[in-house]
Amino acid sequence: MKRSWFFALFLVSATGPVQAQQGDLSLHLFASVSQPSGDFGKDIGPNAGATRRNGYYVGDRVGLAQTGYGMGAELITPVWFKGMNWLFSVKGLVNGVDSRAVTSDFAHHLGDSLNPVMDFGSWYNIPIMTGFRYNYYFSHQIAIFGLVQAGINLAKAPAKKITVGSIVGEDTKFEFARDFGYEIGLGLLWNQTYNLCFRYLQLSKPRFDGDQRLSELVFPHIYDRNKALLGEERSISMFVVTLGVQLFR
Repeated sequence: MKRSWFFALFLVSATGPVQAQQGDLSLHLFASVSQPSGDFGKDIGPNAGATRRNGYYVGDRVGLAQTGYGMGAELITPVWFKGMNWLFSVKGLVNGVDSRAVTSDFAHHLGDSLNPVMDFGSWYNIPIMTGFRYNYYFSHQIAIFGLVQAGINLAKAPAKKITVGSIVGEDTKFEFARDFGYEIGLGLLWNQTYNLCFRYLQLSKPRFDGDQRLSELVFPHIYDRNKALLGEERSISMFVVTLGVQLFR
């Protein structure tokens, strides 16, 4: 049902530009700062532990994400009536992981006497969305706007490398996954050029595939050093602040 709703919004919004006047198209370029919300920003979750099946598992659905950054672009064109605009946007968002904080939190909760050192990569999210924005003008220079978009997100979970002493106990890497998501936002437009927007992105729970390699010296009872990870689920949501400029054609 949720995917059908997203698909319907995509089809409806994609027909919007047909009614736009030629020459009204503008390009919004922006930089962003993102703050993880919910499970995406948690450091440890249920079922965390060191097992031969999951290696050093930090818990179900948690994302470990820290404050991140990014950039993006939006095509904007008026449709239907004054103030209403169609949007098509692409963003690139990167959220790192504080490896030292996760290592400390893991050891604190589990009391692991082997003192593993965890080294993580970064989260990468590429939301590709379409939707609508409505501008309300207080004057020719100042306007506030609200927006709603939906579409597909391409996500890659951070790689994980765990060392115990001089031994690499675990080396895990993930592939890109995709899922549907949506975005809502509220912003300020100055002089029809400068744009400040506060947004919330809910990017669902992608299921990641990847490869995991464990050391038999750390996990002596494993059946195979190499294991294919299939459908590891992670929840992704964040608050994003964007600041940019609109360029007119």
